[in-house]
Amino acid sequence: MKKLIVLVALLCTVMISSTAAARDAVRGVVVYYNYSSDKIIIETNRGFTCGEIMSGYFLDTSHVVVGSLESYGTHEMYDLTSDRSFRMWVDEYWLDSDSALEWLGR
Repeated sequence: MKKLIVLVALLCTVMISSTAAARDAVRGVVVYYNYSSDKIIIETNRGFTCGEIMSGYFLDTSHVVVGSLESYGTHEMYDLTSDRSFRMWVDEYWLDSDSALEWLGR
């Protein structure tokens, strides 16, 4: 009986953490990526997310990505188009197009 209770508690913990991660996941489309600087701009429903690729591979424009695009810091992202993951530093989010272009000049 104790093993069953421990198993149920463990499963509940896993389900709660998975639900929290899914809640924070945002879908976006890569609209700009510079291979030499690793700067990237992703368009989401709420605006543009700007950041830098920390590790992974080269992305292409029009790739659909999912992850914590609306939270500052380093996050694991997933490229749905190429079925690969990558790490990204999110520097700015919810920007309009003019602010995203201004960010590129920094």
